[in-house]
Amino acid sequence: MTDVYRDTAYRSDAIPELSAGGHPDMDKAFQRLPWGRAQNPVVPNTMEAQLAYARMYGESCDAEGGYPWGESVFGVSKGFLSGLQGFLYILYMTMAVGFFISLFPLFILVLTALFTDPTLQGVAKIYHTFEIPYAILAVGYFGGKYGRILLVRLTHKRQRANPTGLYRREGLVRIKKGKAVFEAPFIEFDAYLVHSPSGRGGRYFNLLLQHRYSKHQLWMNGLLTDAMDQKEVYAYWEMIQQFMDVSGPLPDVPIFEPFRHGDPVTAEWDQRTGRDPFKWRNISPESWRKHHEQTYRERLRATNFHQACILDAHIQGRGLPLPDQPQGAMLA
Repeated sequence: MTDVYRDTAYRSDAIPELSAGGHPDMDKAFQRLPWGRAQNPVVPNTMEAQLAYARMYGESCDAEGGYPWGESVFGVSKGFLSGLQGFLYILYMTMAVGFFISLFPLFILVLTALFTDPTLQGVAKIYHTFEIPYAILAVGYFGGKYGRILLVRLTHKRQRANPTGLYRREGLVRIKKGKAVFEAPFIEFDAYLVHSPSGRGGRYFNLLLQHRYSKHQLWMNGLLTDAMDQKEVYAYWEMIQQFMDVSGPLPDVPIFEPFRHGDPVTAEWDQRTGRDPFKWRNISPESWRKHHEQTYRERLRATNFHQACILDAHIQGRGLPLPDQPQGAMLA
């Protein structure tokens, strides 16, 4: 088992001493999230997408080569194609919200028609009133939902060639920069809760990994993008840490379920605990919404993510400016 994981793999129970470094300007602008042992890695707003991904592998107990998520790699999309996928997802979600908002005026109009014009002409009037708005909502909803899936399939090979992501067995983060690739240990990155205006009076929250000893950074978009609840970003960071921590099993979330057998620590854990290999894949999106979603949302709200950082005591001069010679490696 030990041959599978490199010496550089991250182990939360064996943290080495780390060099001084940091980004005080980032600390002032955004919240730096603590490193800790995973408490709640379930991100409710991503679960339907996760369940759909896991169910792609159906009844397979020995799936291999998962992308962008598998037992050893957590891929992070970058560039135009990633941005387009994000746009299609936002379009899909916006149209869904728009549909539910439109139900109220539709209800009022139907109720009014029942008392003032309960005829076929009245029904036709309602139809023509909502014909174009609902056509736009339908095109946006289905175009966003299935256009995103189609885009992933059409550009699968191209995106898979991008090495940007987290590598569990090596304990490394790789970030493609043009034709070169920056590589550094996962433990050399700090996580930040970054916020931006939503345009509707609220804020969007995202997870950013900032290399402590250089200016390289990785936006953890893809699975969770523009969250409205900052606790979802906390849970996302917990999931990322657990994915990279080879002292314990993979996070018990749908995207890793088809590949748990391929990670030795996880396979041993599942065998010892008797975990159902189809725990998540037996749950349909409808069942998730009806029987599980509320429970996990309440659990998320009740989780205290503000724990002591297990890394701070191992970083010399935490918060000092960048070293004169930035660390990390640029690969050809």
